[in-house]
Amino acid sequence: MTTRSTRQKGSSVPTSIVVPSGAPSWITPELLQKTLEVWQPYYEQELIPEDALAIIMGVGQMFACLAPSPSDGQSHEEICRPGSRQQP
Repeated sequence: MTTRSTRQKGSSVPTSIVVPSGAPSWITPELLQKTLEVWQPYYEQELIPEDALAIIMGVGQMFACLAPSPSDGQSHEEICRPGSRQQP
């Protein structure tokens, strides 16, 4: 496997990360670095910062689907309330 110039010898993640353009302002180089450290063992191909950004955004979208916010017009109480055919 060849390594990029941003890699230290024996390291599996870049040493200096640049946040990809167009990323939300809350995405930091440290967050991308940690994401690469966590996810790289599960991929044969070398992950790059753009991959880490895609992982972070995908997880955020998945969480939004699983736990809708009150601003979406739904609340935990509405979801858990028994329906008309269910016994309380």
